[in-house]
Amino acid sequence: MLRYWDGRHWTEHARSKEQALEPAYAGAGPAGAAYAPDMYSGATTYATTPDGQFLAGWWARVGAYLIDMVIVGIIGGILASPWIGDLVDAYRAFFDQVLRDAQAGRQTTDTAALEQQIAGPMLTIALIFLAVGFVYNVGFLMAVQATPGKLALGLRVRLRARPELPIGTVLLRWVGQFGVSILNVVPALGAFIGIYGLLDSLWPLWDGKKQAIHDKIARTNVVRVR
Repeated sequence: MLRYWDGRHWTEHARSKEQALEPAYAGAGPAGAAYAPDMYSGATTYATTPDGQFLAGWWARVGAYLIDMVIVGIIGGILASPWIGDLVDAYRAFFDQVLRDAQAGRQTTDTAALEQQIAGPMLTIALIFLAVGFVYNVGFLMAVQATPGKLALGLRVRLRARPELPIGTVLLRWVGQFGVSILNVVPALGAFIGIYGLLDSLWPLWDGKKQAIHDKIARTNVVRVR
């Protein structure tokens, strides 16, 4: 095995002589891999796991996330359609009443009744989407270490230190990425959860290990396999 020198000390990156001669590792790097300029030489270097697997770039991760959200949105929308219909009917009735009140010169209808009417359907819809997202993300990561969005873009999820992805890690990763949204039911925590979600999405942009916050919680990396 060959160990690589970063300009100051020997790193943890080791490859066989045959792998070291591969064009991708010799300097090109795969499309969509995370990279950064070397602080000493100024040359472009590609971020890897400790055993040399290329890490996914931020835009590749965003693309995979959007694909997954579309799929989950379609499935969740179909399953939640009866309650979505209830919401539409409630809002339509409310605005019709507001229009009639305005035409008659009466005071605008109180929104308290509307809020009570939509509370149940909205909670049901939120739980359906949470359940669909859980089955989708946890199921695919357990089966093939990638969701369909990640598969489409050649990405996989693994432990940072080794290629495996145990079930406990998958669950912990889901909680760190999506499970925290359950706390939105607490009004005082709503703004905090929103800020957390934004930071979680952007964190790989400046993190040296290219990990989101949920990756750090689960000790995982998203890697490029093609």
